Amino acid sequence: MKKLLCSLSTLAAFICIASCTKIRTTEIGSDLIPTVDNVSVFDTTYDVISELDFLADSTRIVNTANHAVGQMEDPSFGKTSAEIYFQMMATRGIARPFGPLDSIIGLDSVVLNLRYKTLYGDSNAIGNFRVYRISQSSDFRDSSLGYLISHPSFPVSEQLGAKDNVLFSTLNDSLMYVNGTDTVRVSNKLRIPLDLAFGNELMHLDSSLYQNDTLFNNYFKGFALKVDPGSPYKRALAYMNLADTGTYLTFHYRRISNGTPDTSITNFRFRSKHNANIIARQFSGTNFENNIASNPPGVNAQEVYLQSTPGTMVKIRIPHLQNIGNRMIYRAALIAEKLEGLEDDYFTGPDLMFLDAYDTAATTGNGFVTIPISFIGNSNLSLLYDPAQFGGYLKDGKYEFDLTRYVQNIATKGGHSFDLRLYAPYTTKPFLFGTATAWLMRLNPVAKGRAILGGGAHPTRKMRLYIVYSKI
Repeated sequence: MKKLLCSLSTLAAFICIASCTKIRTTEIGSDLIPTVDNVSVFDTTYDVISELDFLADSTRIVNTANHAVGQMEDPSFGKTSAEIYFQMMATRGIARPFGPLDSIIGLDSVVLNLRYKTLYGDSNAIGNFRVYRISQSSDFRDSSLGYLISHPSFPVSEQLGAKDNVLFSTLNDSLMYVNGTDTVRVSNKLRIPLDLAFGNELMHLDSSLYQNDTLFNNYFKGFALKVDPGSPYKRALAYMNLADTGTYLTFHYRRISNGTPDTSITNFRFRSKHNANIIARQFSGTNFENNIASNPPGVNAQEVYLQSTPGTMVKIRIPHLQNIGNRMIYRAALIAEKLEGLEDDYFTGPDLMFLDAYDTAATTGNGFVTIPISFIGNSNLSLLYDPAQFGGYLKDGKYEFDLTRYVQNIATKGGHSFDLRLYAPYTTKPFLFGTATAWLMRLNPVAKGRAILGGGAHPTRKMRLYIVYSKI
């Protein structure tokens, strides 16, 4: 059997799995497909029933992941609001991160630096960024699991800083600033100046607060980063990475060193696990809302509006597949065609769609399993999965998924025909079919991507299962 080796460099942009991944196909799968001649080789199409529903959301953003922030108005899918909450702290155990208090002459500036990674939406978006102090009355704290993206916004108190009219297309630009006698060049960074009064407050804290993380957190909960709803052009989300070395809170100040006035810098870094990325969708008055209303669960939809986490999913049933009969399957592909939406050039589709199966008879797990006979586990418990082979990328206006082995197993061995789930998750954790092992996969940046697909009832571009086969 031909083995397809995985390429971690290819998968890194879209998939974060604990181990190497690939999918195994047979020689009668997608590699060698004979010509359909309707004599010995035939093709057929199975109708599917596609039901649109909201995706149950238990998503948590890990501290090393890119965090979304912004106000985005998509004409087809509605509004998205994303906020980031985080803590910055001095190096643990240092009683005086700024040196002796009596050596400090004055604070020149305090700047929040955030490492920018990418954006989703219209790069011409213009946002007014705001930094707030998280209210001491809030329950924001160290969370080993991470907060749900559906968590309510944490209360904030005073505004600590702002940067208005930020053009998103410039977030990846390089810029220069003067630090004492030095000129510093940085790139891919959002720099927001904070109030000097706040900086002086932190510089003059009692030394005991810097020697104990709990005491510091009890005094200062952290920062909230938001884009003001009144921003000039709300068309995109920006993605920041808190764990990147380019993210820090920097103090530029003057102090006496060895009897001589000198300029100094002290940096606070992101405190691991003190983070939350809260994302809300609002689709009132949009085509998306109309689609949800006209295609409730149980209705075979003409169009399905599929939105990445937090978003929607499509439940797919193939009514007659269980009775396919004994035949040789050369190719079986679930095909979903992309339909045109408003401003698709700006609001593009997800990086990767995913397909798994409902296992309602499962006694353990979450009720979802990988497509049977298509994902392989090996002796060291690695999951073998390659989306370039299995499917999930948009190609030639279609999303296709290779179900050849799955359908062959139904045809020749009487395997069960499952209901399927099509979606574009941030993370997913289906169980490897036939095992008690769940596989955590990170597939898309949170809140990035949406697509309108032809459903099972579409008059001309319906979702379907296409099969090439020979009779036995």
